[in-house]
Amino acid sequence: MQRKNLEHLRLLPLNLVASIKLKAAGQTEYPDILPIFQLMAWGLADGIPLTHSRTERELARLSRLDDQQYAMDYLVQGVPGGLPELHRSLLKFPPRSAAHLLLDVLDMRLKADPRDPYPVEPTGA
Repeated sequence: MQRKNLEHLRLLPLNLVASIKLKAAGQTEYPDILPIFQLMAWGLADGIPLTHSRTERELARLSRLDDQQYAMDYLVQGVPGGLPELHRSLLKFPPRSAAHLLLDVLDMRLKADPRDPYPVEPTGA
């Protein structure tokens, strides 16, 4: 992914909140992975249990996609209450709970259509 696009995505509210939570957890951000995906990966490493068998694989796949805008859009599509509600919830939670919430969002996406748990990547990605 182009550096400029990744930097733009890091400035979106969802990633800014995730960045705050990573810092609060004492974690170092990696420049090539968006904070939302880093926070979820940290949560898994910190012992948050998986509720869907494919969550960890899908998280790794999404965080490595060339088109990170697509990966973010896939994650938040159809979030109950929309992005503003997700932002408010993440802000009030401690880091581990925020990671758990994001993992729950990913789990919901995977469970929404168990016949097709992986999104089709955009052409050219």
